[in-house]
Amino acid sequence: MIELRRLRYLVTLAMRLSYSRAAEELGISQSALTRAIQSLEQEMNLRLFDRDPAGVSLTEEGRRVVEKAEVVLATAKDFEHQVMQTSSRTEGRIRFGMTPIVARTLLPWTIPARLEAAPGFAHEVMVREAEALWYLLTAREIEFFVSAEWPLPHVLPVRIETLGSFPISVIVREGHPLLTGPEATGFPLLVSAAGSVTGQLPSELLKRTASSIHVFEDFGSLSDIVRTTDAIWLTSAYAVARELEAGTFCELPWKASAARRFSVLMYSLDRRPQSPAALELKQAFRQEIRRLGCASAG
Repeated sequence: MIELRRLRYLVTLAMRLSYSRAAEELGISQSALTRAIQSLEQEMNLRLFDRDPAGVSLTEEGRRVVEKAEVVLATAKDFEHQVMQTSSRTEGRIRFGMTPIVARTLLPWTIPARLEAAPGFAHEVMVREAEALWYLLTAREIEFFVSAEWPLPHVLPVRIETLGSFPISVIVREGHPLLTGPEATGFPLLVSAAGSVTGQLPSELLKRTASSIHVFEDFGSLSDIVRTTDAIWLTSAYAVARELEAGTFCELPWKASAARRFSVLMYSLDRRPQSPAALELKQAFRQEIRRLGCASAG
């Protein structure tokens, strides 16, 4: 195998056309440079340089080899540069997935700092429900996904890591009839995923909802509908923290649901090492969930 080191020796000698000057520039002995060039010639079965008392000159074959060697060295240098930038997280790319409620809660608080610190690093986030994200993960199209606990198919060994937990909340618009009295009934129930309904709503609230359940995967649409109708939204207070603080939304004080929570997990393929960016995001998500918990407790 032809080493990059010997190609660098070759290119330097071709530039200096002097063993002594090339060896000095490379920081090696003249005899070491001579042996390296001779080994290249033997390995390639080509005469790369003509030698005479005045010095050395490139042969025609040597000129063609040097041109190719310069391309190889330039490519290797560019590759090294890209690796260094990626390892320092200033450039690169990560592709991952999140369910709508998790994306709405965590991304606005974690991604801005990363964009400011490394604007050249690209984030591609697929916002889907857990089943769709599972297929993207197993197809190696995303590195990981974050969602509420989800019954995984037993197909591939999966790494499952807990990031924290979200409270389960019942959200309505400001001025909603249920805020002044629980007598009214027939309110539409909105969720971001059908599976999120099972066993989450207290029985006293179920009596107030309409018989149908409306599923909207788009978080923005859910927010707009709740703000402009009397619909009830089963979600998490963490996901609408800004709206609750502004008074746009209100949380129904149902005692039975106040203590309910769901775990937020990070799913990745067990045999695939996690990239530095994935490790950083995992830590950032955990820190943000802890911050939200402290803020709500306070």
